[in-house]
Amino acid sequence: MFNWKHSLLGFALAATALVTANAPAQAQDDYPKRPITLVVPWSPGGAADIIARLLAEPMSEALGQPVVVENRPGAGGTVGSALVANAEPDGYTILMGNVASQGIAAAFYKDTIPYDVLEDFTPVTQLIQQPNVLLVQNDFEAQTMDDLVTYLKDNPGEIYATPGVGNSPYLTFELIKNRYGLDMINVPYDSGAEVNNALAAGQVMIAINNLPESITATKNGAARPIAVTAPERNPLLPDVPTFKELGQDIVAISWQGLFVPAGTPDEIVTKLYDAAVLALEDPDVVARNADLGSVPVGSSPAEFHDFVASELNNWAEMVALAAATEANK
Repeated sequence: MFNWKHSLLGFALAATALVTANAPAQAQDDYPKRPITLVVPWSPGGAADIIARLLAEPMSEALGQPVVVENRPGAGGTVGSALVANAEPDGYTILMGNVASQGIAAAFYKDTIPYDVLEDFTPVTQLIQQPNVLLVQNDFEAQTMDDLVTYLKDNPGEIYATPGVGNSPYLTFELIKNRYGLDMINVPYDSGAEVNNALAAGQVMIAINNLPESITATKNGAARPIAVTAPERNPLLPDVPTFKELGQDIVAISWQGLFVPAGTPDEIVTKLYDAAVLALEDPDVVARNADLGSVPVGSSPAEFHDFVASELNNWAEMVALAAATEANK
């Protein structure tokens, strides 16, 4: 005998199950419905902050919601990165990760790092690449790398500035010291902007910085570039040699990229990726990146994942080299 109550109950349960199953997909289709926080795990004025603020407006236009930059510096970028790793995987908290927070930190802070780069994040896209630049204060006597090495050999214990420790400029200078046999003391500052201020004030005579901050220092007369860590000369510094040209196999590239918490739905990752690529193609962004000497990338999430995995290995070797250099002093 037909039982209409059972049939209605079955229909209601089936309808409820259908709605429940479709709810996440519908939520993803509606994404984003509110502002998105872009966490920069560094102080204002640094390379990551510059790129984040450059991309925030065109990404906001592409997504239809504000992308709000929030600086959360500390511990080599790990404080802000950990905040994103522990955020809800809903696409509303994203990370402007870079070579330090997502490449170097795993080795440099291996006993204390509060996240696993590959397990706790989903890479969205690599945004840009840029080299580091070895700088000297504008009035410093050394004019070339040979001059600088001669001076440093005659004056062991000279100080040099880096925008913090555990990042690409810091480790690059450790490699430079190792290759040239230099005895120097690092003075870490909180950001690339502070390194420039120290050079301008004559507090330090030698420094290494990311290209965007280095361009600022050279334009305002605070410093002179000696060498770049790119495989080829940079168009913004055409007269500055690479370390390869100087006979040293020193190549170190800083990069910035977007990450979201692991478990973020693929549809949301795709929307963020599409918005980021559109932002990189924005005429104002293209022009500004050219001014900064930044090379745009826009890799797919899968490509970026593989790149990050390779960077973890590369920088682990560099950290080990730096540790060995310190141990042999």
